[in-house]
Amino acid sequence: MKSLRSCLLGSRLLALGLLAAGTAGAQSSSFMGFQIPPNYLSRFASTELVISTEAGYGVRAFPLLFPQDIRVSVVKAPTYWDYNVSTRVQDTTLAAGVFYNVPRLEVTHDPPKGLQFGGLIQGGGNLTKFSAGYAHLLWEDRARLLGNVGVAFVGGNGVPYAQTEATAGYGRSFGKLNTYVGGAARLFAFPVQRDAQGSVDAVVVLNTTPLPGLTLDATHFERFVTGEVAVPAFSLGRYNETKAGVTYRLPGDPALGLGAIRTRLSHAWQSDVTTVWGDVLLRLNVLPSLVGPSVGYQWTPDGKGRWLISLVTLPK
Repeated sequence: MKSLRSCLLGSRLLALGLLAAGTAGAQSSSFMGFQIPPNYLSRFASTELVISTEAGYGVRAFPLLFPQDIRVSVVKAPTYWDYNVSTRVQDTTLAAGVFYNVPRLEVTHDPPKGLQFGGLIQGGGNLTKFSAGYAHLLWEDRARLLGNVGVAFVGGNGVPYAQTEATAGYGRSFGKLNTYVGGAARLFAFPVQRDAQGSVDAVVVLNTTPLPGLTLDATHFERFVTGEVAVPAFSLGRYNETKAGVTYRLPGDPALGLGAIRTRLSHAWQSDVTTVWGDVLLRLNVLPSLVGPSVGYQWTPDGKGRWLISLVTLPK
């Protein structure tokens, strides 16, 4: 379910960048009495407008008009509410509010290298944890080694744990074919319960542009897991998924017109769920991305397919 939601919410909408219409020509530094930060419009690159039959309706990570990049999310989905505020200050994430119906307060300091620490407090009997550790960068910063120790609270009881994680990735181009291979290995150990769980992730990404405007891409992800955990929220399961897409960008740069058409396909092998989407993306000068409707269909093992409707975006 989470992977399907991420596909639909992958729409990074900059539609609320309509503020650009009022600031683009004159390069005004204020809007309705508010000073506009110089990089304000670029913040919309990570904003998600959620308009989907599965994921609900609302907006995620909408930037407020402050020098500090503060984001607000409000989403009403069929099974949950989201309303929260978050920001990132010098490698530290601060977040508070309700996430997927769960009240949360979070402080996480996780720079690429150096000292790591964090605290997560959640309501409703969900995971609460505190941790500290250190991260190293290796192999010309292509690899990262992380070690954390902490305590998690399950049913009011504290469970000490240790986390070790190594990640690495390497990309290379062969003519018009771009490739990337990445991996992660992690181990959660619980000394009091004498439990441990190890997992390994691997991803392969291929991308090519054989003709002007035409892009083909494919991704395959695998996760292998062994062992047991004393904290259910840390548990991972076997997972593999294949995705492919074809995008054609139409030539020209009109103020209003058809910018691209795209077809996407994904198959989650463990759940045997296949989903296909067709996207039509429009080009608007006042928006820093292409935006348009997406219609998809999903096949499930029980034979009960369903339609998926959402709004998607694509960088210009």
